[in-house]
Amino acid sequence: DYQQWMGLSDSVRSCRLIPHSSSHRIRIYEREDYRGQMVEITEDCSSLQDRFHFSDIHSFHVLEGYWVLYELPNYLGRQYLLRPGEYRRYLDWGALSARVGSLRRVIDFY
Repeated sequence: DYQQWMGLSDSVRSCRLIPHSSSHRIRIYEREDYRGQMVEITEDCSSLQDRFHFSDIHSFHVLEGYWVLYELPNYLGRQYLLRPGEYRRYLDWGALSARVGSLRRVIDFY
């Protein structure tokens, strides 16, 4: 349902091929420029607040695989695709704020 991911219409205007990755690893930081508490994640997380007591994530380092960040818990709200690389502040992944509710690995579903 396109409304679950805050789509404004039911049409798709673009898509992207994502390379297959057999492993996923991401480091999340509570402050910009990789400062503050760090947690490394290798599995999907439906609520960063419940699991790690983080509601704002200010920087990421994607070590392996591709990830989708969701603004709200339970994989809802605006989505942001993270490729392997460094994201020093939320503007680097195109977000309007540091609010991150959940994240999920991009994996094959077939």
